[in-house]
Amino acid sequence: MADAAQQKETMVNALREEPGSYTRILEDGTEVIYTIRPLNGGFIAGWEYATASESHEEEFRTHADALRHLEKNFDAPLGHREER
Repeated sequence: MADAAQQKETMVNALREEPGSYTRILEDGTEVIYTIRPLNGGFIAGWEYATASESHEEEFRTHADALRHLEKNFDAPLGHREER
């Protein structure tokens, strides 16, 4: 499995040009889906667990801002997972 830095770089490259999603497998086997999607002239960036109804989303004016948010918070799902 690729380390977190490689996974983050892959996610950024996958979502750089257009909205879409990127799936990451955490060490415990949990799937996290990072997503950027258009909404009302802006973009929604967030992540969700593939098998749970837990997610996080924020709205941004530009695709670049949404991507920066996901890049900056790439490890946020790890902290949420540990809190459970």
